[in-house]
Amino acid sequence: MSSESEVTVEPSIITRTLNAPKQLVFEAWTQTKHLTNWNFPKKGWICEYISADIKPGGASLHKMVAPNGHEMWLLTKYEEINEPDGLVFRQYVSNEAGDILPNPMMPDWPKELRTSIILEEADGKTQLKLIWQPINPTQAEADCFKNALQQHGNGWESGFEQLAAYLETL
Repeated sequence: MSSESEVTVEPSIITRTLNAPKQLVFEAWTQTKHLTNWNFPKKGWICEYISADIKPGGASLHKMVAPNGHEMWLLTKYEEINEPDGLVFRQYVSNEAGDILPNPMMPDWPKELRTSIILEEADGKTQLKLIWQPINPTQAEADCFKNALQQHGNGWESGFEQLAAYLETL
């Protein structure tokens, strides 16, 4: 495939300041005892990890359950774990067996997304920078990602609200 035919899309970048030390924020992203308490889109949801091997080359499978009982499964494959500075992972919509599936609500949503989490500490607070980008998208997937750009912050920000509230309890 020539580089001229490759589809590219600018990443979505979201930042958030959290009132917690960097090490604790890092642990909240890499330990299931923390992830189950905040890694869901809205209050009232439940997060359950079926498997978790959070290390470079490892993978995790978890489900998020909405208050109405709807389940959403996600497979995560970890590329980098840089304690306490951040991590890089790929995430996929899946089923309970970890089979990668198209997004049922958005069929043209990218099948593979890379998320980079970069953490920097200043004055006891942590600046979190999330970089989210499709990997080798088709043109339809790139267009879907671009068209949903305004909503990216809504989804991730809601998760960050859960994270911030959880960190306050520790």
